Amino acid sequence: MVQVDDGYQAEIGDWLIPSGDFADVPGLFARIRDSGRRAGIWTAPFLVGALSQVAAEHPDWLVRNDDGSPVSAGHNWNQDLYALDSTHPGAADYLATVFRTFRDWGIDFHKIDFVYAGALPGKRYSDISPIQAYRDALGLIREAIGSDAYLLGCGAPQLPSIGLVDAMRVSPDIAPTYLPEDDDISMPGQWGAVLNGESRSFQHGRFWVNDPDCIVARPGIERREGWASHVSKFGGLRGSSDAIDQLDDWGLETTRRLLSEPVPRYFID
Repeated sequence: MVQVDDGYQAEIGDWLIPSGDFADVPGLFARIRDSGRRAGIWTAPFLVGALSQVAAEHPDWLVRNDDGSPVSAGHNWNQDLYALDSTHPGAADYLATVFRTFRDWGIDFHKIDFVYAGALPGKRYSDISPIQAYRDALGLIREAIGSDAYLLGCGAPQLPSIGLVDAMRVSPDIAPTYLPEDDDISMPGQWGAVLNGESRSFQHGRFWVNDPDCIVARPGIERREGWASHVSKFGGLRGSSDAIDQLDDWGLETTRRLLSEPVPRYFID
């Protein structure tokens, strides 16, 4: 499976508008499938960037504070981020259209990221709890992509996602460095990824397939042997994030081994 990551879209929230670097997004997925591989895509479906066309044309699709301002979902991609109100009929229809379109493009692997935004408190079109709104939105995506598609949750509330995703990221992002920035264990780094991956190992095979984050085995990755060992022991879903031409002999052999070796049904008996 080849997954196209963040960057193909014009803005966060404008999932069907290509960026300048990806002029023919459907054609890209057709070429992936023509090569005999499955096609995957990354989205952050419950985020709406302040610079997006969605935010400009549909401000009524955003979760609101009591004073009427949009609920903040953070700041990234050099812009403020807001939470999509998936209970609004227009927003729900847009969300379903996006993922049905992906299905029509032949995509059957979906990494949905930053999905905590779907459960943020705030005023919504429908008077339901944030958790119910989140689960309903996941169900909408699940229906749109079809029962045969694979759904990976990332940046997600754990327990509210049970029964709706096939796999779940169970740790922060991996990074080239062992320690995260400012020793913040929630930030990218091998330390936090290993701690979370081990402590949540019981979930694998019971709630979903655990995703420990990508294999990174190129020279320059701190303690790359330790990360490879962690993925081997606690990696249910496995993918490589290295440029192949950056791998040395050890990195190439390790990547091949980790992608091909069988994964236990459970990590803890």
